[in-house]
Amino acid sequence: MRRLICKRICDYKSFDDEESVDGNRPSSAASAFKVPAPKTSGNPVNSARKPGSAGGPKVGGASKEGGAGAVDEDDFIKAFTDVPSIQIYSSRELEETLNKIREILSDDKHDWDQRANALKKIRSLLVAGAAQYDCFFQHLRLLDGALKLSAKDLRSQVVREACITVAHLSTVLGNKFDHGAEAIVPTLFNLVPNSAKVMATSGCAAIRFIIRHTHVPRLIPLITSNCTSKSVPVRRRSFEFLDLLLQEWQTHSLERHAAVLVETIKKGIHDADAEARVEARKTYMGLRNHFPGEAETLYNSLEPSYQKSLQTYLKSSGSVASLPQSDRSSSSSQESLNRPFSSKWSTANPSTVAGRVSAGSSKASSLPGSLQRSRSDIDVNAAAGAKAHHAAGQSVRSGRLGAGALNPGSYASLECEAFWRSGRTAKLYSV
Repeated sequence: MRRLICKRICDYKSFDDEESVDGNRPSSAASAFKVPAPKTSGNPVNSARKPGSAGGPKVGGASKEGGAGAVDEDDFIKAFTDVPSIQIYSSRELEETLNKIREILSDDKHDWDQRANALKKIRSLLVAGAAQYDCFFQHLRLLDGALKLSAKDLRSQVVREACITVAHLSTVLGNKFDHGAEAIVPTLFNLVPNSAKVMATSGCAAIRFIIRHTHVPRLIPLITSNCTSKSVPVRRRSFEFLDLLLQEWQTHSLERHAAVLVETIKKGIHDADAEARVEARKTYMGLRNHFPGEAETLYNSLEPSYQKSLQTYLKSSGSVASLPQSDRSSSSSQESLNRPFSSKWSTANPSTVAGRVSAGSSKASSLPGSLQRSRSDIDVNAAAGAKAHHAAGQSVRSGRLGAGALNPGSYASLECEAFWRSGRTAKLYSV
């Protein structure tokens, strides 16, 4: 009787373990009895892993330069057209579709999947030619708030789709997307320091697309204001965006904010972060291409240590032409002064030299006359003084001066003759 009762209890315990919701954990009713579970190599409970856990497959795409989950501009370009295909039959149908999209995106209580699909539908409309309808731009102004709300979403997938949609709008519409770009750029900058790589890199990629395709001067203060942000990553990215802006935009689009650009770059060169300073030095090259006078004034206002750092960077990048003219002149003059006398100055014709110096000065008449040098980068005053000292030295070494080599009415010839006849050493001073 006891054996039969024990057997039934064990059977009940085994059934309870198999039907337990917790899987391998035994229920409380049968905790007193421990029956070893059968070991199977393909146990689905033990082998299953959560997505994104250690050893499991990574979610968010392949690892890029920004880390796991990061996206770049190539991913954006592929996603522009990787959307469901739709047809637009009338402007009324387009208006109804845009109203539905705005209703879904304006309410964050909708499922995140629905909001992501609504953002994709905007790109589908662009592919279908929605920009050819006048009503599209009217409804696009109404979508500014919905796009900003989507870029602030807590779901990374929604944020990514919002950034891709904004980048596609800027690419297709160009400067016609000026109002939408001005409204969304501050929200995109807030994504830059985000710890989630997919959000941070999506925001950076969207800003780059806007800078390349929507050249609106009102965007410049939005970028320069972030160059003085308290966040180090934001400052680094802001100078990177400013460098891209100076490369892509025309000068007439920058003229209104030239003073702001100069002041921002100056602050960047003095930035406490080393990488931010490097990015700021890059922007100096672009500034000089647009405003050479302002760039030279900025360079002259820097301390010598910062000037040296800027020179070193420009020379290492092969952009010596971006140095100020005064700095190139002084550096070239210094290099020329360090050379030997025989190769520093271009001399006159040997016959002319022989006519000016007495017949006994054989050294002066044998000076090389084939050495010529461009004097466009030499300080004229320094060259004249050095040439006078050089001529005086040659005259002393030649023995005595001829009368033809002196200015009319000069008494230096008599003084020099008296010194040499008395056997003393004469030291000449140029008057």
